[in-house]
Amino acid sequence: MIDIARHAGEGPVPTSDIARRQGVSAGYLERIMRRLVSAGLVSSRRGPGGGYVLVRPAARVSLADIVAAGGERVVSTPCTDEECGGVCPLAGDCPARAVWSGLNEASARYLGRQTLGGLVEQHCRAGGGSTKNGLRPLRSATGS
Repeated sequence: MIDIARHAGEGPVPTSDIARRQGVSAGYLERIMRRLVSAGLVSSRRGPGGGYVLVRPAARVSLADIVAAGGERVVSTPCTDEECGGVCPLAGDCPARAVWSGLNEASARYLGRQTLGGLVEQHCRAGGGSTKNGLRPLRSATGS
């Protein structure tokens, strides 16, 4: 997602370019991209000049959206899951469960407030934008 956001002004970003810059296999990346398409975060354009584009501006894509698209949840401990009762004998009366639940909720809120655009801009301001991982600063990844 960062790679696509960083190259957004150049048109669709080919999977082969992303895979090369990020050092991952094209097959692995295609599986990830299918999830991102299904989640409505990117769209694909086939044919010559094809690739992936963000569906909405990077400033409107939260990191929570990206984590959820990957089928993941951000949890600090599994004991806050409903399944905990089958694993932990203290699940019904756990004194620490509220603490872990609060930490999970705070993490989810934090990721919900962080945006892809903000992450890209922060990376550029920190001086990490020249060519690291094939990423270079854009005029504006936040859509402003």
